[in-house]
Amino acid sequence: MKILTLDDGIPGHWSMTAGLVKLFRNLRDVEETRVHVDWRWGGARQAFQRLERSGIQVPKLLFQPMVRFSPPIQSKPDLIVSRGGATLFANGWLAREWSCPNVFIGTVRKLPTRFFSAVILYQDDTHPPPYVAMPLFPTRIEPASLGERVASFPWSEGPPTGEIAAMFLGGDGSGYQWQMADWQALATGMRLMHESSGVRWCVTSSRRTPAEVESLLDKELPPAAIAESCWWHAGDRRPSVDAFLGVAKHAFCTEDSMSMLEECIASGRPTVALGLGTAKPNGFFSEYLQQRVNSRRLKRFDVNRFAPGVAYPVNCDGGWNPVGPEAMSESAASLLDRLGL
Repeated sequence: MKILTLDDGIPGHWSMTAGLVKLFRNLRDVEETRVHVDWRWGGARQAFQRLERSGIQVPKLLFQPMVRFSPPIQSKPDLIVSRGGATLFANGWLAREWSCPNVFIGTVRKLPTRFFSAVILYQDDTHPPPYVAMPLFPTRIEPASLGERVASFPWSEGPPTGEIAAMFLGGDGSGYQWQMADWQALATGMRLMHESSGVRWCVTSSRRTPAEVESLLDKELPPAAIAESCWWHAGDRRPSVDAFLGVAKHAFCTEDSMSMLEECIASGRPTVALGLGTAKPNGFFSEYLQQRVNSRRLKRFDVNRFAPGVAYPVNCDGGWNPVGPEAMSESAASLLDRLGL
């Protein structure tokens, strides 16, 4: 089965695309071609979507000059898969041009759903076809391989043991605007949890985390509270997510990144989303968070609630409903059958 995957250059989007292809590889012989999508004029895809909503099909002579595929696409695939707004229209247009099935992961915004054979959303049976519900969004995380990632990771002083929690930091986005006071509250909460429970942190920042936040956490947290740290802006690009999840008993993640949250949940670790009371996530993201809470796969906590005497979310051993690899494999098999593949 030849799969064309479209990449918009955003790591979180690619993680889900790669995760779905990995599920398919476990079920079929797969030959994948990964292509980067680059729009020469950013407004073109919005203009094209308006034309399609009006019933006017965008012809090849308009589409091809506006988008660059790197490397160039050489042949028709059996299936197209992607996530991310920059890939959305290209995914649908190519599938129609080649009369082949396609899958998009996430919301299709205002693009007509007739463009897609399947659209993967959070598990919710209220959406009609072509929407498909999976227990989780696909990710590249494989719980069975986390031990190998721990063993191969270049730890500063060897893999940490004991009461370890992973902390993944994002930044502004998805309706979240972090102020330094919010980051200070998070740092205070991490310190208080260390003091009250003895938890030590494996913490990593990302490209969206302000550099001054790395300095703040490095300053505010005592050395004994940090089991390992990877600071993006300090140039530490060790691939830490899998290894940190592998040693952690719990996972914490700022609430602004769906892909990071899904990777934590996929690991089987009880997961806490750290958010802001002032956040204004869009409807799709709000529904996603509420669904994950309702299905007992996520707990939410406002960082500005951290204070002495507050019941901290680190004690999260009960009431979880993890998703096993078998459920994801069954869901992927059902999707392939639906696509006739």
